[in-house]
Amino acid sequence: MLYELKAARLEPLQPARMGRRAGVFSHFFTHIGSSIALVLGFFGLLGELSAVSKGLEPSGMIVGAPIMILGAIAYRSAKKRALGEASSTLARWMFEISSLVLILALLLAQPHLKELMATDPAPYFVIPLWALTAWLIAATQALVRNHD
Repeated sequence: MLYELKAARLEPLQPARMGRRAGVFSHFFTHIGSSIALVLGFFGLLGELSAVSKGLEPSGMIVGAPIMILGAIAYRSAKKRALGEASSTLARWMFEISSLVLILALLLAQPHLKELMATDPAPYFVIPLWALTAWLIAATQALVRNHD
């Protein structure tokens, strides 16, 4: 009888959550796409800075890498709002918008931007378009979630 009373107080076993990794780097696996973009952006920026320090001419990734980093951070913030992992505050919105404004400022500060977009489209067209489009989709999802 004592065994039955003790057993009645035990919580039922919860099924293990598959797909989640526990540990120090678990937050990187929940947002794997933006994590990859951040890592590639940082490595691209480090590579460009080391080339400039050696006296070599910088490539387009000197602009593309910071755009990739800023876009991934803005996207991750919007995605967290869309998933309900973070609240939709004015400060978060302003941070995302300022990241996007910095992306546009980096692009518009380039001399002969049309020519650069035609000759080297990845850092001057594809990466900024990806960053803005990804943020727009995530921000729209966040708005729909918060509206419901």
